Amino acid sequence: GCIVADGCTIEGSVENSILFRGVSVARGAQVKNCILMQDVTVSRDAVLHHVVADKNVAIMESRTLIGNESYPLAIAKGSKV
Repeated sequence: GCIVADGCTIEGSVENSILFRGVSVARGAQVKNCILMQDVTVSRDAVLHHVVADKNVAIMESRTLIGNESYPLAIAKGSKV
C-alpha cells in the first residue's frame, strides 16, 4: 500500500511508497518502494525504484533511478536529476 498526503497529483503509477505533501507524479512515471518528501516533482516516463528524495527535488523526463532495498538511492534537497 501507499501513504499519500493531501495536495499530491498522481497521473503515473505509485506502489508501496510514501508521498509527502505537494508531490506530483506525471503520466507514464513509475514510483515503487520510494519515499518522496514535500514538493518533489517526478516528470513524464521517469522510473524510480528504492529512491528517497528530499524536499524540492525535480526528477527530469525519462530518467531511471534504481536503488537497492538494502541501500536506497538518496537524493539531496533541491536537486535536479
